[in-house]
Amino acid sequence: MQVLKEMTAYRVSLRERIIEKAMQDFSMHGIRAVKMDDLANELGISKRTLYEIFKDKETLLFEGMKVYDDRKREYLHSYAEDERHHVIDIIMEAYHMKVEEVRAVNPDFYLDLMKYPRLVQHMKEAQQKSREGFLAFMKRGVDDGYFRPDVNYELVPHIFDALGQYILTNSLVQQYSVEELFSNCFLIALRGFCTDKGLHTIDKLMAEAKSE
Repeated sequence: MQVLKEMTAYRVSLRERIIEKAMQDFSMHGIRAVKMDDLANELGISKRTLYEIFKDKETLLFEGMKVYDDRKREYLHSYAEDERHHVIDIIMEAYHMKVEEVRAVNPDFYLDLMKYPRLVQHMKEAQQKSREGFLAFMKRGVDDGYFRPDVNYELVPHIFDALGQYILTNSLVQQYSVEELFSNCFLIALRGFCTDKGLHTIDKLMAEAKSE
């Protein structure tokens, strides 16, 4: 029984190591540039062991993306639960997280993602599941006076999804800096449904970020 527990613990630990290393390599080099054989060699394990845990690269990528998404969601949930943070704080925190993420990632990673149907479907399903929480969040912003009450917020996620899709399919991540893309796409769209109070808060936070 003890040996079984130790083997199970080892497999769990190894699985986590594989995911961490794979996501690191995918982010640095792009997904298609990373071979499963190379991962096995870097981790000091056999190809057989790697394929016993993850049957193929798409499965490994899928599981890695889920781990990453869960971490990000848990962090933002904890940040949002802090009563000191209002809706603009939360949005700007998510914005800065995304900018730092994209800055550190090879653009090929995002382009390669679109070539994996299972990942594309997963992202669509995740976006759909987040709709209800998004609408509740926007209502909070309206109630607190940061967002305009005359906006149909059911349309907003579709606008952001379309922006993201356009950026990826037209390889804009290879033509413009991360800051340019986010400030000229995301922030301009965000400012469109802000009240004067919301705009003032965004400008204040952006000025503080630049002075740091």
